[in-house]
Amino acid sequence: MSNDRFWEEISNCAEQSRKELHARWAAWKLDPAKLEVHEALGGLMARQVTLFTQMASNPGIWNGHVAPLLLRSMVDTYITFAWTFQDKESRSRLFIYHGLGQEKLHLEHFKAALSESGEEVDDHPFVEAITNWIDSQRWTFLTDVNLGSWSGKSTRAMAEEANCMDIYNHAYHPFSAAVHGMWNHVAKYNLIYCNNPLHKGHRIPVDNDLGIDPDFLYRSAKYLQKTFSTFDENTGVLTDEPKTLELLEKAFEEHLSEHVEADG
Repeated sequence: MSNDRFWEEISNCAEQSRKELHARWAAWKLDPAKLEVHEALGGLMARQVTLFTQMASNPGIWNGHVAPLLLRSMVDTYITFAWTFQDKESRSRLFIYHGLGQEKLHLEHFKAALSESGEEVDDHPFVEAITNWIDSQRWTFLTDVNLGSWSGKSTRAMAEEANCMDIYNHAYHPFSAAVHGMWNHVAKYNLIYCNNPLHKGHRIPVDNDLGIDPDFLYRSAKYLQKTFSTFDENTGVLTDEPKTLELLEKAFEEHLSEHVEADG
């Protein structure tokens, strides 16, 4: 296929991921007594779609500098998603309440900064907006602030309990180096050896302009598919929507085969 056709197919994959999301949401019977379950798990699944579509829409970030930041987030979200499904009601509530507590903490820091600068606190539009947002779900004065992990466990422990140590070992852990700017990422991507033999082979900083690597988009689609599959297994939901991952694989195969023929 032509390059224009290829990018059109990538755009179609992004749109198909949204269709898969909506189809699952529509088929998942709503239980009014368990709204927190639907909101937490539905929101996490939508988050995966958003990260995939953003990756698909921005080929300039398909490189070792930026893609790991999004992929690490997708893996983190997947582990949270899979772990929450093992005890949907209590863990969904825990997930939501922790998030509200973090928003309250941010609000209190902002209010303290306003007070220090001599500004009015209670009538400030940001303070009012965030307070109302928290109150719409749980009264702010009843919302606790937890400074630890939302689950009370490490991500590794969550991955072990959710039977997804494979994605933790092969994706979460390696991509964490990029997220945290660790040596094993910085040394590979932002340092090169100096050419001056008098400088003892030291490394010098560089902002490498990396090319596009479609494998990063493919990984994103795989993590999205894992999320959809986990949802299907735990809810029994069935949809007729084509799988985004399969459409992407087909687009890659056709594009690659035509380029091979052209080069041959």
